[in-house]
Amino acid sequence: MFCSLERAVERFSRGEFVILVDDADRENEGDLIVAAQCVDADRINFMLREARGMLHLATTEDHLERIGIDLIEPKNADANTPRFGLPFDARSGISTGISAMDRAQTVQAALDPNAGPGDFVIPGHMLPLAARPEGLAVRRGHTEGSVALARLSGLFPAALMSEVMAPEGHMARGDELLAFARNTGIDLIDVAQISDAVLNA
Repeated sequence: MFCSLERAVERFSRGEFVILVDDADRENEGDLIVAAQCVDADRINFMLREARGMLHLATTEDHLERIGIDLIEPKNADANTPRFGLPFDARSGISTGISAMDRAQTVQAALDPNAGPGDFVIPGHMLPLAARPEGLAVRRGHTEGSVALARLSGLFPAALMSEVMAPEGHMARGDELLAFARNTGIDLIDVAQISDAVLNA
Protein backbone atom coordinates (compact mmCIF):
# COMPACT_ATOMS: atom_id res chain seq x y z
CA MET A 1 0.00 0.00 0.00
CA PHE A 2 2.65 2.52 1.06
CA CYS A 3 5.83 3.27 -0.85
CA SER A 4 9.20 3.31 0.91
CA LEU A 5 10.32 6.44 2.70
CA GLU A 6 13.31 6.62 0.38
CA ARG A 7 11.04 6.71 -2.68
CA ALA A 8 8.80 9.35 -1.09
CA VAL A 9 11.81 11.53 -0.25
CA GLU A 10 13.14 11.17 -3.80
CA ARG A 11 9.84 12.14 -5.41
CA PHE A 12 9.12 14.93 -2.93
CA SER A 13 12.57 16.45 -3.40
CA ARG A 14 11.91 16.61 -7.17
CA GLY A 15 8.73 18.60 -6.64
CA GLU A 16 6.40 15.64 -7.23
CA PHE A 17 3.25 14.99 -5.24
CA VAL A 18 2.95 12.50 -2.39
CA ILE A 19 -0.20 11.44 -0.52
CA LEU A 20 0.44 11.52 3.23
CA VAL A 21 -1.87 9.33 5.31
CA ASP A 22 -2.15 9.75 9.06
CA ASP A 23 -2.82 7.06 11.66
CA ALA A 24 -5.92 4.89 11.33
CA ASP A 25 -6.93 5.73 14.91
CA ARG A 26 -6.59 9.46 14.25
CA GLU A 27 -8.25 11.08 11.20
CA ASN A 28 -7.32 8.21 8.85
CA GLU A 29 -7.27 10.71 5.97
CA GLY A 30 -4.91 11.42 3.11
CA ASP A 31 -3.49 14.82 2.21
CA LEU A 32 -2.04 15.57 -1.21
CA ILE A 33 1.25 17.34 -0.48
CA VAL A 34 4.06 18.95 -2.44
CA ALA A 35 7.20 20.82 -1.38
CA ALA A 36 6.39 24.51 -0.97
CA GLN A 37 9.52 25.66 -2.76
CA CYS A 38 8.42 23.71 -5.85
CA VAL A 39 4.92 25.19 -5.94
CA ASP A 40 3.62 26.77 -9.14
CA ALA A 41 0.20 27.57 -10.58
CA ASP A 42 -0.12 24.21 -12.33
CA ARG A 43 0.49 22.25 -9.14
CA ILE A 44 -1.97 24.37 -7.18
CA ASN A 45 -4.60 24.01 -9.90
CA PHE A 46 -4.12 20.21 -9.83
CA MET A 47 -4.61 20.15 -6.05
CA LEU A 48 -7.75 22.26 -6.22
CA ARG A 49 -9.20 20.16 -9.05
CA GLU A 50 -8.24 16.66 -7.92
CA ALA A 51 -7.95 16.70 -4.11
CA ARG A 52 -10.62 19.38 -3.53
CA GLY A 53 -9.89 19.93 0.16
CA MET A 54 -8.70 23.15 1.81
CA LEU A 55 -5.37 24.42 0.53
CA HIS A 56 -2.85 25.00 3.31
CA LEU A 57 0.74 26.12 3.61
CA ALA A 58 2.27 23.96 6.34
CA THR A 59 5.43 25.43 7.79
CA THR A 60 7.17 26.23 11.06
CA GLU A 61 6.04 28.65 13.72
CA ASP A 62 9.37 30.50 13.40
CA HIS A 63 8.84 30.99 9.67
CA LEU A 64 5.37 32.44 10.14
CA GLU A 65 6.66 34.72 12.88
CA ARG A 66 9.47 35.98 10.62
CA ILE A 67 7.04 37.02 7.89
CA GLY A 68 4.56 38.52 10.34
CA ILE A 69 1.76 35.94 10.20
CA ASP A 70 0.18 35.56 13.63
CA LEU A 71 -1.38 32.34 14.85
CA ILE A 72 -5.12 32.25 15.51
CA GLU A 73 -6.01 31.87 19.18
CA PRO A 74 -7.81 28.50 19.50
CA LYS A 75 -11.21 28.18 21.15
CA ASN A 76 -12.88 24.97 22.30
CA ALA A 77 -9.92 23.09 20.79
CA ASP A 78 -7.90 20.07 21.87
CA ALA A 79 -4.31 18.91 21.44
CA ASN A 80 -4.97 17.60 17.93
CA THR A 81 -6.49 20.82 16.61
CA PRO A 82 -4.31 22.27 13.82
CA ARG A 83 -2.51 25.51 14.62
CA PHE A 84 -3.89 27.89 12.01
CA GLY A 85 -2.36 31.23 11.18
CA LEU A 86 -4.12 34.26 9.74
CA PRO A 87 -4.81 33.89 6.01
CA PHE A 88 -2.57 36.14 3.94
CA ASP A 89 -1.70 37.31 0.42
CA ALA A 90 1.49 38.60 -1.14
CA ARG A 91 1.43 42.38 -1.13
CA SER A 92 2.65 42.67 -4.72
CA GLY A 93 2.61 40.63 -7.92
CA ILE A 94 -0.96 39.35 -7.57
CA SER A 95 -4.51 40.37 -8.49
CA THR A 96 -7.35 39.35 -6.16
CA GLY A 97 -5.28 36.62 -4.49
CA ILE A 98 -7.57 33.65 -5.12
CA SER A 99 -6.40 32.36 -8.52
CA ALA A 100 -3.94 29.49 -8.76
CA MET A 101 -1.38 31.93 -10.15
CA ASP A 102 -1.90 34.37 -7.29
CA ARG A 103 -1.70 31.71 -4.62
CA ALA A 104 1.49 30.34 -6.16
CA GLN A 105 2.95 33.84 -6.09
CA THR A 106 1.98 34.20 -2.42
CA VAL A 107 3.69 30.93 -1.53
CA GLN A 108 6.81 31.93 -3.44
CA ALA A 109 6.83 35.31 -1.69
CA ALA A 110 6.48 33.63 1.71
CA LEU A 111 9.55 31.50 1.03
CA ASP A 112 11.69 34.44 -0.09
CA PRO A 113 14.51 34.64 2.49
CA ASN A 114 14.36 38.43 2.31
CA ALA A 115 10.59 38.61 2.92
CA GLY A 116 9.23 40.28 6.03
CA PRO A 117 5.93 41.42 7.55
CA GLY A 118 5.66 44.36 5.17
CA ASP A 119 5.44 42.04 2.17
CA PHE A 120 2.06 40.50 3.02
CA VAL A 121 -1.57 41.54 3.32
CA ILE A 122 -3.89 40.16 6.03
CA PRO A 123 -6.52 38.81 5.52
CA GLY A 124 -5.82 36.97 2.31
CA HIS A 125 -6.32 33.66 0.55
CA MET A 126 -3.42 31.45 1.67
CA LEU A 127 -4.23 29.48 4.82
CA PRO A 128 -1.11 28.77 6.90
CA LEU A 129 -0.61 25.97 9.40
CA ALA A 130 2.18 25.93 11.96
CA ALA A 131 3.78 22.61 12.86
CA ARG A 132 4.31 22.18 16.56
CA PRO A 133 7.92 22.97 17.51
CA GLU A 134 8.35 19.46 18.96
CA GLY A 135 7.08 18.03 15.67
CA LEU A 136 6.00 14.42 15.37
CA ALA A 137 7.06 13.69 18.93
CA VAL A 138 3.91 15.43 20.18
CA ARG A 139 1.52 15.46 17.20
CA ARG A 140 1.40 12.92 14.37
CA GLY A 141 -0.57 15.14 12.05
CA HIS A 142 -0.31 15.97 8.36
CA THR A 143 1.22 19.36 9.19
CA GLU A 144 4.07 17.94 11.23
CA GLY A 145 4.55 15.03 8.82
CA SER A 146 4.75 17.33 5.79
CA VAL A 147 7.27 19.66 7.40
CA ALA A 148 9.36 16.68 8.53
CA LEU A 149 9.29 15.17 5.02
CA ALA A 150 10.50 18.47 3.59
CA ARG A 151 13.40 18.44 6.04
CA LEU A 152 14.24 14.82 5.21
CA SER A 153 14.25 15.84 1.55
CA GLY A 154 16.77 18.61 2.18
CA LEU A 155 14.23 21.30 1.36
CA PHE A 156 12.83 24.34 3.12
CA PRO A 157 10.57 23.06 5.94
CA ALA A 158 7.27 23.87 4.29
CA ALA A 159 4.72 22.06 2.15
CA LEU A 160 1.47 22.79 0.40
CA MET A 161 -1.33 20.43 1.46
CA SER A 162 -4.90 19.62 0.48
CA GLU A 163 -7.14 16.93 1.93
CA VAL A 164 -8.29 14.31 -0.57
CA MET A 165 -12.07 14.19 -0.86
CA ALA A 166 -14.14 11.56 -2.64
CA PRO A 167 -16.24 12.69 -5.64
CA GLU A 168 -19.36 12.53 -3.45
CA GLY A 169 -17.88 15.09 -1.05
CA HIS A 170 -16.86 12.94 1.92
CA MET A 171 -13.27 12.32 2.93
CA ALA A 172 -11.51 9.63 0.90
CA ARG A 173 -10.32 6.74 3.04
CA GLY A 174 -9.30 3.14 2.50
CA ASP A 175 -10.13 1.84 -0.97
CA GLU A 176 -11.19 5.29 -2.17
CA LEU A 177 -7.81 6.72 -1.25
CA LEU A 178 -6.06 3.79 -2.94
CA ALA A 179 -8.12 4.38 -6.07
CA PHE A 180 -7.17 8.06 -6.05
CA ALA A 181 -3.49 7.11 -5.77
CA ARG A 182 -3.77 4.63 -8.65
CA ASN A 183 -5.69 7.00 -10.89
CA THR A 184 -3.24 9.84 -10.37
CA GLY A 185 -0.05 7.76 -10.22
CA ILE A 186 0.88 9.36 -6.91
CA ASP A 187 2.59 7.38 -4.14
CA LEU A 188 1.10 6.94 -0.67
CA ILE A 189 3.20 7.26 2.48
CA ASP A 190 2.22 6.76 6.10
CA VAL A 191 3.04 9.42 8.71
CA ALA A 192 4.40 6.61 10.89
CA GLN A 193 7.21 6.01 8.36
CA ILE A 194 8.31 9.62 8.65
CA SER A 195 7.89 9.63 12.42
CA ASP A 196 10.03 6.49 12.83
CA ALA A 197 12.79 7.95 10.68
CA VAL A 198 12.81 11.28 12.50
CA LEU A 199 12.44 10.07 16.08
CA ASN A 200 14.84 7.13 15.73
CA ALA A 201 17.58 9.04 13.91
